[in-house]
Amino acid sequence: MNEGDVLFYIDIGCEFQIEGRKRLQEMIDEIRKNEIMGVMVGGHHIEKVWTKASVFQHFGVLNDKHYTDTRQIASGLVMLCKTQRTQAIMQEWLNVFYHHFELVDDSPSPIPNDESFIENRHDQSIWSILNKKHNIVNFDGVDFTQMAVNPEQHPIVTARNAIYCSFITSSTNSTANRYLKVMWIIPALISKLHPIRSGRRYARTLKKFLLHYSFVNKN
Repeated sequence: MNEGDVLFYIDIGCEFQIEGRKRLQEMIDEIRKNEIMGVMVGGHHIEKVWTKASVFQHFGVLNDKHYTDTRQIASGLVMLCKTQRTQAIMQEWLNVFYHHFELVDDSPSPIPNDESFIENRHDQSIWSILNKKHNIVNFDGVDFTQMAVNPEQHPIVTARNAIYCSFITSSTNSTANRYLKVMWIIPALISKLHPIRSGRRYARTLKKFLLHYSFVNKN
Protein backbone atom coordinates (compact mmCIF):
# COMPACT_ATOMS: atom_id res chain seq x y z
CA MET A 1 0.00 0.00 0.00
CA ASN A 2 1.09 3.52 -0.72
CA GLU A 3 0.80 6.39 1.75
CA GLY A 4 -2.76 7.71 1.59
CA ASP A 5 -4.32 4.51 0.19
CA VAL A 6 -7.57 3.40 1.83
CA LEU A 7 -7.89 -0.13 3.24
CA PHE A 8 -11.12 -1.92 4.17
CA TYR A 9 -10.22 -4.68 6.66
CA ILE A 10 -13.43 -6.71 6.81
CA ASP A 11 -14.50 -10.22 7.77
CA ILE A 12 -14.36 -12.87 5.06
CA GLY A 13 -17.70 -13.35 3.33
CA CYS A 14 -18.84 -9.74 3.57
CA GLU A 15 -20.14 -8.41 0.25
CA PHE A 16 -20.20 -5.06 -1.53
CA GLN A 17 -23.44 -3.96 -3.19
CA ILE A 18 -22.83 -2.06 -6.42
CA GLU A 19 -25.97 0.00 -5.90
CA GLY A 20 -24.32 1.49 -2.82
CA ARG A 21 -21.25 2.87 -4.61
CA LYS A 22 -22.29 6.50 -3.96
CA ARG A 23 -22.64 5.84 -0.23
CA LEU A 24 -19.38 3.88 -0.31
CA GLN A 25 -17.58 6.87 -1.82
CA GLU A 26 -19.03 9.06 0.94
CA MET A 27 -17.67 6.59 3.49
CA ILE A 28 -14.24 6.67 1.84
CA ASP A 29 -14.27 10.45 2.09
CA GLU A 30 -15.07 10.17 5.82
CA ILE A 31 -12.27 7.64 6.29
CA ARG A 32 -9.76 9.94 4.57
CA LYS A 33 -10.91 12.80 6.80
CA ASN A 34 -10.59 10.79 10.04
CA GLU A 35 -7.68 8.54 8.93
CA ILE A 36 -9.17 5.48 10.65
CA MET A 37 -12.73 4.41 11.50
CA GLY A 38 -14.46 1.46 13.09
CA VAL A 39 -18.05 0.34 13.57
CA MET A 40 -19.93 0.51 16.85
CA VAL A 41 -21.69 -2.72 17.81
CA GLY A 42 -25.34 -2.81 18.94
CA GLY A 43 -26.43 -1.31 22.24
CA HIS A 44 -26.41 -4.58 24.24
CA HIS A 45 -22.69 -5.11 23.53
CA ILE A 46 -21.30 -3.20 26.51
CA GLU A 47 -17.54 -3.55 26.88
CA LYS A 48 -17.39 -5.06 30.38
CA VAL A 49 -19.82 -7.81 29.31
CA TRP A 50 -17.57 -8.91 26.43
CA THR A 51 -14.05 -8.09 27.67
CA LYS A 52 -12.28 -9.79 30.57
CA ALA A 53 -10.95 -7.69 33.42
CA SER A 54 -7.29 -8.43 32.72
CA VAL A 55 -7.59 -6.59 29.38
CA PHE A 56 -8.83 -3.45 31.14
CA GLN A 57 -6.07 -3.81 33.74
CA HIS A 58 -3.40 -4.17 31.04
CA PHE A 59 -4.40 -0.85 29.50
CA GLY A 60 -4.83 0.85 32.89
CA VAL A 61 -8.56 1.46 32.50
CA LEU A 62 -10.06 -1.11 34.88
CA ASN A 63 -12.17 1.49 36.67
CA ASP A 64 -12.70 3.89 33.76
CA LYS A 65 -16.34 3.82 32.68
CA HIS A 66 -15.43 5.50 29.39
CA TYR A 67 -14.00 2.10 28.50
CA THR A 68 -15.92 -0.41 30.61
CA ASP A 69 -19.48 0.92 30.31
CA THR A 70 -19.59 1.98 26.67
CA ARG A 71 -20.48 0.05 23.53
CA GLN A 72 -17.93 -2.32 22.06
CA ILE A 73 -16.38 -1.65 18.66
CA ALA A 74 -16.49 -4.40 16.02
CA SER A 75 -13.18 -5.82 14.81
CA GLY A 76 -14.62 -7.26 11.59
CA LEU A 77 -14.91 -3.83 9.97
CA VAL A 78 -11.85 -1.60 10.29
CA MET A 79 -11.34 1.05 7.63
CA LEU A 80 -8.24 3.17 7.42
CA CYS A 81 -6.11 5.46 5.34
CA LYS A 82 -2.42 4.52 5.40
CA THR A 83 -0.63 7.12 7.49
CA GLN A 84 2.04 7.04 10.19
CA ARG A 85 -0.71 7.33 12.83
CA THR A 86 -2.79 4.42 11.54
CA GLN A 87 0.28 2.20 11.10
CA ALA A 88 1.23 2.87 14.73
CA ILE A 89 -2.28 1.94 15.93
CA MET A 90 -2.24 -1.29 13.92
CA GLN A 91 1.19 -2.15 15.31
CA GLU A 92 -0.07 -1.57 18.84
CA TRP A 93 -2.94 -3.98 18.13
CA LEU A 94 -0.54 -6.62 16.75
CA ASN A 95 1.85 -6.25 19.68
CA VAL A 96 -0.79 -7.60 22.05
CA PHE A 97 -0.92 -10.81 19.98
CA TYR A 98 2.87 -11.05 19.90
CA HIS A 99 3.56 -10.35 23.58
CA HIS A 100 0.32 -10.75 25.57
CA PHE A 101 -1.72 -13.45 23.89
CA GLU A 102 -3.30 -14.33 27.25
CA LEU A 103 -5.37 -11.16 26.80
CA VAL A 104 -6.74 -12.42 23.49
CA ASP A 105 -7.50 -16.06 24.26
CA ASP A 106 -10.17 -17.67 26.46
CA SER A 107 -7.93 -18.20 29.48
CA PRO A 108 -9.49 -16.96 32.75
CA SER A 109 -8.71 -13.47 33.91
CA PRO A 110 -6.41 -13.51 36.98
CA ILE A 111 -8.53 -10.73 38.48
CA PRO A 112 -12.34 -10.84 38.89
CA ASN A 113 -14.46 -9.91 35.89
CA ASP A 114 -17.51 -7.71 36.15
CA GLU A 115 -20.64 -9.52 37.36
CA SER A 116 -22.21 -9.04 33.92
CA PHE A 117 -19.26 -10.63 32.07
CA ILE A 118 -20.16 -13.36 29.57
CA GLU A 119 -17.03 -14.01 27.50
CA ASN A 120 -13.95 -12.34 26.04
CA ARG A 121 -14.22 -11.26 22.42
CA HIS A 122 -10.54 -11.86 21.58
CA ASP A 123 -9.14 -9.47 18.92
CA GLN A 124 -12.34 -7.41 19.11
CA SER A 125 -11.85 -6.70 22.82
CA ILE A 126 -8.32 -5.42 22.18
CA TRP A 127 -9.31 -3.36 19.14
CA SER A 128 -12.24 -1.83 21.01
CA ILE A 129 -10.03 -0.62 23.86
CA LEU A 130 -7.48 0.82 21.43
CA ASN A 131 -10.27 2.46 19.45
CA LYS A 132 -11.40 4.32 22.55
CA LYS A 133 -7.84 5.05 23.67
CA HIS A 134 -7.09 6.81 20.39
CA ASN A 135 -10.48 8.58 20.22
CA ILE A 136 -11.28 7.02 16.84
CA VAL A 137 -14.44 8.19 15.10
CA ASN A 138 -16.78 5.30 14.30
CA PHE A 139 -19.64 4.52 12.00
CA ASP A 140 -22.80 3.38 13.75
CA GLY A 141 -23.82 -0.23 13.30
CA VAL A 142 -26.99 0.90 11.50
CA ASP A 143 -24.80 1.83 8.52
CA PHE A 144 -24.26 -1.90 7.93
CA THR A 145 -26.63 -4.82 7.49
CA GLN A 146 -26.51 -8.62 7.44
CA MET A 147 -29.19 -8.64 4.76
CA ALA A 148 -29.09 -7.44 1.14
CA VAL A 149 -31.61 -4.66 1.77
CA ASN A 150 -31.59 -0.93 0.93
CA PRO A 151 -28.42 -1.36 -1.17
CA GLU A 152 -28.14 2.37 -1.88
CA GLN A 153 -27.66 3.03 1.85
CA HIS A 154 -25.82 -0.17 2.77
CA PRO A 155 -22.88 -0.73 0.41
CA ILE A 156 -21.42 -3.45 2.64
CA VAL A 157 -23.40 -6.53 3.66
CA THR A 158 -21.87 -8.20 6.72
CA ALA A 159 -23.19 -11.65 5.80
CA ARG A 160 -19.80 -13.32 6.44
CA ASN A 161 -20.53 -16.17 4.04
CA ALA A 162 -17.99 -18.93 4.67
CA ILE A 163 -18.17 -19.96 1.00
CA TYR A 164 -18.90 -17.81 -2.02
CA CYS A 165 -22.59 -18.26 -2.64
CA SER A 166 -23.95 -14.76 -2.79
CA PHE A 167 -27.64 -14.17 -2.37
CA ILE A 168 -27.12 -10.58 -3.51
CA THR A 169 -26.70 -11.80 -7.10
CA SER A 170 -29.44 -14.44 -6.89
CA SER A 171 -32.37 -14.10 -9.25
CA THR A 172 -34.92 -11.74 -7.70
CA ASN A 173 -37.65 -13.48 -9.72
CA SER A 174 -37.13 -16.78 -7.94
CA THR A 175 -39.70 -17.51 -5.24
CA ALA A 176 -37.19 -19.80 -3.55
CA ASN A 177 -34.55 -17.08 -3.40
CA ARG A 178 -37.00 -14.52 -2.04
CA TYR A 179 -37.88 -17.07 0.65
CA LEU A 180 -34.15 -17.62 1.29
CA LYS A 181 -33.56 -13.91 1.86
CA VAL A 182 -36.32 -13.84 4.47
CA MET A 183 -34.87 -16.94 6.13
CA TRP A 184 -31.52 -15.15 6.56
CA ILE A 185 -33.22 -13.03 9.22
CA ILE A 186 -33.20 -16.05 11.57
CA PRO A 187 -29.40 -16.46 12.00
CA ALA A 188 -29.04 -12.67 12.10
CA LEU A 189 -31.51 -12.50 15.00
CA ILE A 190 -29.81 -15.40 16.77
CA SER A 191 -26.48 -13.55 16.62
CA LYS A 192 -28.10 -10.40 18.01
CA LEU A 193 -30.27 -11.94 20.75
CA HIS A 194 -27.95 -14.77 21.82
CA PRO A 195 -24.46 -13.46 21.01
CA ILE A 196 -22.43 -15.90 23.10
CA ARG A 197 -20.25 -18.45 21.33
CA SER A 198 -22.85 -21.26 21.27
CA GLY A 199 -25.41 -18.90 19.73
CA ARG A 200 -22.97 -17.69 17.08
CA ARG A 201 -22.03 -21.30 16.30
CA TYR A 202 -25.68 -22.23 15.80
CA ALA A 203 -26.22 -19.16 13.62
CA ARG A 204 -23.24 -20.08 11.43
CA THR A 205 -24.53 -23.67 11.06
CA LEU A 206 -27.90 -22.35 9.93
CA LYS A 207 -26.21 -19.96 7.50
CA LYS A 208 -24.23 -22.84 5.98
CA PHE A 209 -27.46 -24.75 5.45
CA LEU A 210 -29.10 -21.75 3.79
CA LEU A 211 -26.05 -21.16 1.60
CA HIS A 212 -26.08 -24.81 0.50
CA TYR A 213 -29.80 -24.57 -0.25
CA SER A 214 -29.21 -21.44 -2.31
CA PHE A 215 -26.35 -23.06 -4.26
CA VAL A 216 -28.41 -26.19 -5.04
CA ASN A 217 -31.39 -24.07 -6.00
CA LYS A 218 -29.36 -21.99 -8.46
CA ASN A 219 -27.87 -25.08 -10.09
